[in-house]
Amino acid sequence: METSYSYTTLVVEPDGTSRVSVHLHPDHNMSVLCSEGRRRAQISFSHARADVIITPTTPEAPTAGDVATARQLAGLFGRYAAEVERLHALNVASMPDESAA
Repeated sequence: METSYSYTTLVVEPDGTSRVSVHLHPDHNMSVLCSEGRRRAQISFSHARADVIITPTTPEAPTAGDVATARQLAGLFGRYAAEVERLHALNVASMPDESAA
């Protein structure tokens, strides 16, 4: 059963302020691209017609602040991977052992 999907929401408040949220619930069809050795830095995520592209403010000339942000993202993606692995291990451990039946 396929349970992955992606969606985008746009919320406009009565005062006119707005917020856009992109939710990616990926599967094997998600594309993540990050090229090396090019004239600009960027990473892109594409899934179910939702696209997210992250670049420095000036992709061809990143600042020290852009480097700090990229390092923060790298750390958070590492934490995300560890949390997914931890939760997966908990779910596998709680599944009944079919070989004992």
